[in-house]
Amino acid sequence: MTTRAQKILRRTVVGASLVVGLSVLLHFAEGPGGERRVELVGWVLALLALGGSLEAARMGPTPPVRLLPQLLGALAAVAVVRVAPGALPGDLPALPRALLAAGAVAGVLGLRDGLPGLRANLLRAVWVTPPLIAVGEVFEGGGREHLIVLLLLSKIGDIAGYYVGNAIGKRHPFPNLSPGKTVAGCVGSLVAGVLAGVACAQGGLLPGLVPAALLGGVLNLAAQAGDLLESWFKRTGGVKDSGTLFGPSGGVLDVVDSLLLTGPVFLVVQPLLLPAV
Repeated sequence: MTTRAQKILRRTVVGASLVVGLSVLLHFAEGPGGERRVELVGWVLALLALGGSLEAARMGPTPPVRLLPQLLGALAAVAVVRVAPGALPGDLPALPRALLAAGAVAGVLGLRDGLPGLRANLLRAVWVTPPLIAVGEVFEGGGREHLIVLLLLSKIGDIAGYYVGNAIGKRHPFPNLSPGKTVAGCVGSLVAGVLAGVACAQGGLLPGLVPAALLGGVLNLAAQAGDLLESWFKRTGGVKDSGTLFGPSGGVLDVVDSLLLTGPVFLVVQPLLLPAV
């Protein structure tokens, strides 16, 4: 039987491997002349959206989400954002266009299952794909530096919360939703997010200590909410992990769950907290 220490070690090894892979991606995200390789980041996000869609399709509620509407919703969202930016009235920003496209396709194709099918397909289409498109928009608008900030502030709290919770966590605020979460872990996660924002300011990635700290706190709360949202979906589907692709770290959705909220939130709050960036 695997001990708690062995589980922590295995998850640490997998997490370190993901960090190495992410570092390689970030290294090649911009060319020697500073040009942004949007297609490279876009392909990676598309693969994550595909993997997330496959996992979401097998999780409840009843009736189960069908794979075809989910995938076509994802493709429609990407096409409307990347291919036809001016096709809709008023030239809507990318994220609303993606929501409209993914929701419309998945909703229509879910009509054959009646209202429950429409709700289920619509919810999954809006949940997985447009937020990952928002991550691409962060990169396209702010380059590698903004992408680094988003990823760091989204995941550092998750890492800190995991280790703090395992070390000193006693009280479990969400026993039915996410039994592993502890009050100490949630607080440790928030503190780490704020400190990471300050570190980004000190490292020249963000201007101003106070705005950077606020951004770190806001994105951390969004990341924790994204983790809880995914936990709720898993509980409704009766699964412990969304998949097994990353071993002890779970599936694609288990890895990107925080980004499903922090990507859109970053696009909204960045102009308010960091208008000069």
